[in-house]
Amino acid sequence: MQLISLKAESDVHEFLISKNFWAAVHRNVPERLAALARLAAERPDVFAFESSQKIAERCKVSQTSVVRFAQHLGFDGFAEMKQGFQHGLRQSSRRAS
Repeated sequence: MQLISLKAESDVHEFLISKNFWAAVHRNVPERLAALARLAAERPDVFAFESSQKIAERCKVSQTSVVRFAQHLGFDGFAEMKQGFQHGLRQSSRRAS
């Protein structure tokens, strides 16, 4: 089951820290994926620049869980999600300037 689609979101980071996202996470994903969502909201830079293996280690989940998390968000896989986070961080940086 796909939780939501973030491909259309212009700023992944802002969406991940929104109340709507957290409500959806707690209703629709297993705890292992919720742990990934918490890390993504707290440290979007980790998702933008670290490998799926490093993220999995941080959350004490498998790399497969990281890929599933990306798919739950509507991405094709980890690489596409990573690009989304990079884009979101660039947008946030531009707005802050």
